[in-house]
Order: sequence, then C-alpha cells, then structure tokens
Amino acid sequence: MSFKRLYIFTGKGGVGKTTLSLAFTKTLQNKNKKVKLTYFKTSKLEEHTIQYQEVADKAKKLGIQTLGLDLLESAEAYIGKKLGSKTIAHWVVKTPFFKSLINMIPGFNYLIFMGQVLEFLKADSDLILVLDSPSSGHALTMFEATKNFNQIFQKGSLYDDTTEMLNMLKSPQFVQLNLVTLPAPLPLQESSDFIQQVKDIEDFDIKLICNYSFQNFKELDLPESLQTKLKNELEALAKNEIQIDQFIPFSLAQNVDDLTKELLPSMESLV
Repeated sequence: MSFKRLYIFTGKGGVGKTTLSLAFTKTLQNKNKKVKLTYFKTSKLEEHTIQYQEVADKAKKLGIQTLGLDLLESAEAYIGKKLGSKTIAHWVVKTPFFKSLINMIPGFNYLIFMGQVLEFLKADSDLILVLDSPSSGHALTMFEATKNFNQIFQKGSLYDDTTEMLNMLKSPQFVQLNLVTLPAPLPLQESSDFIQQVKDIEDFDIKLICNYSFQNFKELDLPESLQTKLKNELEALAKNEIQIDQFIPFSLAQNVDDLTKELLPSMESLV
C-alpha cells in the first residue's frame, strides 16, 4: 500500500473535519506508521492564547502524537534558517515592522506554516503528517499564497523557497486533500466551487468526504424525521451531481473514543 506524506483535512466549520482527522491519524497509527496530527496553534504573531487546544486534548486521549504549529515559532525558524542565526531571527520577528508585514500581506502567515510543515517532512523521511486545516478558506489561501508569491518574486530566496514547496506539493504521491462536506445543497455547492478553485491552482489529489450521511440506513425502517433527512440528502446529491469519494455514516456516539472506533472502517478507503 502506498501512503502519502501529507494528508490535509479541510472544510467549513462544523462539518466534523477534526474528528475525521483524528480517526484518520489513528488509522495510520494502527498500520504502524510514524504519523502526527498537525494543527495551527495561532494564526497571528501577537496572539498569546493557544487556539484549538481541544484538538491536542482529544489526540492525547486517543494516544495520538500531535504537532502544534505556532506562527511566531514558525517565523523564527524560517528566518533563522535564512540568516543562519536564531538570535537575530528572534529579534526580527519581534519588531513592529515584521509584525505589520506578516499581518498586512494576505496569506503570508499560511505560507510560513506550509513551509514549516514541509521542513518537518524533509527532515524525517518516515514521517507522515495529517493536517487539520482551520477551514477550507484557509486551506485555499495556503495553496494560493504559495503559488502567488512564487509568481510575484521571479528570483531570490522567497522565489527559490516557494518553487521548492510547489515542487514538493506537486510530486506524485505526496499530498492528498480531504475535503469534508455535509449532505445538504449549500455545503455541496460550496464544496464543488472549492474543488474547482483548487484545481485552478494545481491538480492536487482531492477526495470529497460526505459526513453525517444516512446513505447506509436506506434499507432500515427509519423514524419519519430520519426518513426526511435521508430524502433531503438524496435530493441534494442528485441536484448537485458531485462525485463523493466516501460517505461517513451518521453516528450517535457520545465520546471521542467510541466515535473514533466507529469511524475507523470508513478511513481505510481514504489511505
């Protein structure tokens, strides 16, 4: 079985991408792969509180290793590598000019994050990262920024770095983008638009995952309320005519352990 180096889970808020990221990471871990669930702890240099702490807490409960990326630390690592000095890099990122620059230029923060993710993968050829992206909009910005900076700067350090990043991302069997959606008209349409936007940037491997689906319950004698949900789902899918790579069954599990166990069989086809 061939494994990718980077799996990105993204989607609108509330679609269940974090839960699926956890289950997918657990699946790879069960296959004895060296894998870490990756997430962004902060998105701005001046932030002092850690975001998405619940991701780390759930991962710890499941015995999953995590890699939480902090923007300040990632920026220091990048500049330190370029200047050959961690001390100077620490001083640079603390300056008001640099803070203004990184907050003013759209996508620069996600370019730094992407660069840091790829540095970890370059440093360890056995490592697989599963990135729980904040949202589909942020994931799109991450890809767009990498390509835009490459096109803007036709030479120099930033051009060389973004060229290397794009080459890595475009290489066969390197990255897989898992887009999580819901079985409803608006999310399906937004997912279709997102896929087209990503394809306009680069022909990445994208899998569309429909979460909270009632497809598996079609043969059951469902209560009227659930029959209505199933009917609405089938109508939405027929109307959008979008190819779904994996349906994730609706679950009544109340805790992360039970839910992850239920999800593991569905994760196999995404590897």
